[in-house]
Amino acid sequence: MTSANDQYSANSDASEQRFPAYRPLMPAVVAFALGVMVGELSGLPPSVAWSAALGAATVFPVAMAWGMRRVGLGALYLLIVSVGWLWLDADAGTLPAHHLAHYVGQGRTLVRVRGTVAAEPQVVVMSGLPLSGESKWLSQSVERLRLDMAASGVEVGEWVGACGRVRATVYNPPRGLRYGDELEATGMVFRPSPATNPGQLDMARYLRRKGIRVGLSADGAMVRVLRRGLGWWPQRVAGATRARLRRVLNESLGRDELARSLLGAALLGDRTELDEEFEESFKRSGTMHLLAISGLHVGIVAWLVWGVAALAGLGRSASGALVLAVVSLYAMMVGLTPSVLRAAVMTGALVLSIMGRRQLDLLQATALAALVVLLIRPFDLFHVGFQLSFAAVVAIVCVYGELAALLRPGERLERKLLDDAQLTRAQRLRSWLGRRALGAVSVSGGAWLGVFPLTAYYFHLFSPITVLANLVAVPLLTLVVVLGFPHVVLGAAWPLVGAGPGWLAAWAARGLTAVVGASTRVPLAWTYCAMPALGWVVAYYVLGLVVVGRRRIGLSGPHAAILWVAGLIACQVATFAAPRPEHFEVTALDVQHGNSAVLRYPDGATVVCDCGSYGRSDVGKHAVAPALWHWGVQRIDLIVVSHADVDHINGIPALLERFAVGHVLYSPVVERSVAGRQLIAMLRARGIAHGPAQAGDRIVVGRGNVLEVLGPTEWTLRAFARNQNENSLVVRATHGGRRVLVTGDIQVAGSASLLGTQPRPQADVLIVPHHGCAMANTPEFAKAVRPAIAICSNRADHMIPATVDAYEQAGASVFATCWHGAVTVAVRDGVLHVSPFMASEPQSTHAERTLP
Repeated sequence: MTSANDQYSANSDASEQRFPAYRPLMPAVVAFALGVMVGELSGLPPSVAWSAALGAATVFPVAMAWGMRRVGLGALYLLIVSVGWLWLDADAGTLPAHHLAHYVGQGRTLVRVRGTVAAEPQVVVMSGLPLSGESKWLSQSVERLRLDMAASGVEVGEWVGACGRVRATVYNPPRGLRYGDELEATGMVFRPSPATNPGQLDMARYLRRKGIRVGLSADGAMVRVLRRGLGWWPQRVAGATRARLRRVLNESLGRDELARSLLGAALLGDRTELDEEFEESFKRSGTMHLLAISGLHVGIVAWLVWGVAALAGLGRSASGALVLAVVSLYAMMVGLTPSVLRAAVMTGALVLSIMGRRQLDLLQATALAALVVLLIRPFDLFHVGFQLSFAAVVAIVCVYGELAALLRPGERLERKLLDDAQLTRAQRLRSWLGRRALGAVSVSGGAWLGVFPLTAYYFHLFSPITVLANLVAVPLLTLVVVLGFPHVVLGAAWPLVGAGPGWLAAWAARGLTAVVGASTRVPLAWTYCAMPALGWVVAYYVLGLVVVGRRRIGLSGPHAAILWVAGLIACQVATFAAPRPEHFEVTALDVQHGNSAVLRYPDGATVVCDCGSYGRSDVGKHAVAPALWHWGVQRIDLIVVSHADVDHINGIPALLERFAVGHVLYSPVVERSVAGRQLIAMLRARGIAHGPAQAGDRIVVGRGNVLEVLGPTEWTLRAFARNQNENSLVVRATHGGRRVLVTGDIQVAGSASLLGTQPRPQADVLIVPHHGCAMANTPEFAKAVRPAIAICSNRADHMIPATVDAYEQAGASVFATCWHGAVTVAVRDGVLHVSPFMASEPQSTHAERTLP
């Protein structure tokens, strides 16, 4: 009688004998991907790739003819690298002369465009902001329609032919827009914006990698349907099927919002009805892949179809053909994302291997899927979905057996002495459950080991609870999908027949939600983390390759385990490390019409002055938090709230969610507004120390770093008791002999009160009051403060030339976040070094004046 470990070793040996140790498709795909990467990141012209390809093509046959096999293989892989580079260039090379991007200037241009909807439109629900105060339009959620349009013409005095893909956002959208509709839209076209802050998503690069160079913003009243039913007919069928199934869900589960939204995401990839906080709980628990259509969903669909075909008595070939057809339709229906395309290709390979009675090599199948994805869309290599999907699959395939062997308990004596036939039903059931649990833990653990550095890098999350959460969440999601599809398919024709599975699917959906919510409340289950260095992420995967291939280099199992644990610890230390700036730095982040300035001290102390923007985008989540993580910040020692206008505070809730906060300081008038009282209630609920401050107070941060509070004064608090702007909290930081003044939204009265104080409010660096808006006494204020550097935090169309002139005449170098992106000023040996994020080189000024 063989033990379990012996059986596993036998299976491993059989696997090694069944499959060759050398899988030629894997290194070829790696070489092709390397070529795509070099072509995108190197900045070299394609002529270099052509030269390398011609040289490699010449060397390869000569080397192989002379028996120089290694040289020949090197030349072959160089040729594949060059092909990958050239393939990328063919996909995204020089734009045609009639591309729509050539008709777009530097700003926004009003034009009329014709084109065809190139993908199924998506409804985007923008949630209301929690600190919207009296701004009702910001407190309510709104819907927008996002669609990609293949341009066919543009009106520039007259209609001319045009090409190019356009990302359109339609406000108050008309109903019934579908893939293949030919539209005429009048709106503002523009080039997508690049990143303007550290750590922020570069939308221009993101869309360029999707083949989109132009954005369009239009009202629904200015969108007209010219013709319907164009485009590729399989895609039209898939879109119509998706719409029909969506209607079934809406009609059958109309009152059960939770079940309806979750089934829409799990079955159809429709996440428009998911609440943002609901999605965030899935991200934190590491179960977000359950809401995004992936290999799990595609595999369940294939299994269901195969089972139905088997019950119907179809043969192997007919069943396989039906599975391939349904999986293809389903992949188009939910959108051909990298994970869906990967799963569809691997499912196709598995089905074909079953039809041909051949054994499937999962690593070869994974390599084939990667090659197909890169041939169709080479830029998907840089898509986080591509990287997470393939990292998880490869990790599961490579470490599943090792984890199972490591976790498998020793056999009980009775199990060794008895054959399976002699075991009782309870013993057999326990054995079966143990094997299934072991397999589930090995799969979940392998997937987590494969993706956790990427989740830390892209999403700033470290979620060890994912291994345990998936053990329960995945079976529940399987129930949701297995019951949900009969519900929507049968419900489309026979609503009463589909009602039963629908009720059970809704029950499973509520159970899944409860499990995910409970897992996020487990102590130490998850945490937000700073962005690890890219080098650490690469080193982690290189170490993983060494451990997986240890037999080839003669590394023993125990030594490999020690090396792997050391790698995990090193990666975790790198993830949670908090590097400190070498010098005192102040950064005014680009938050459009709003304000957020970050002070970082050499001792690691961090101060955030305001966090908000007068718009619907959550700048705390999308701009300020990514910048802090980019710098390695884990804790905010102090948040300064100048006043309670939404463009200064509506991003603070996102910071409270993502960072440990030591103290919150605010102006006394904050408590006199609705949004201010909402903020204080949040602080109390979280147990965060907070309190008001006014002129004369001094705040110590970190190791002796002092912030002086210069405003509001007693006079403004009495004379303008209800005025948020005039009573803005004004703070001044001093470090290395240089002073930084942050002024909030003070206007004429607030600035005049400030000028009447002693000592005078002089500073080297000034965050200009009220974003640089017009103020009657701006020249007097500029001359009194005498800044060497003045920074305006505003939108380009709100900038006031007179304000810029006033500060320049006072001797200041004026920067604006709308022109330069985030502006960082570092104090190095008494010298101010200015580094605009969107400038190629930093600037320096010695600011020779002496300040009292």
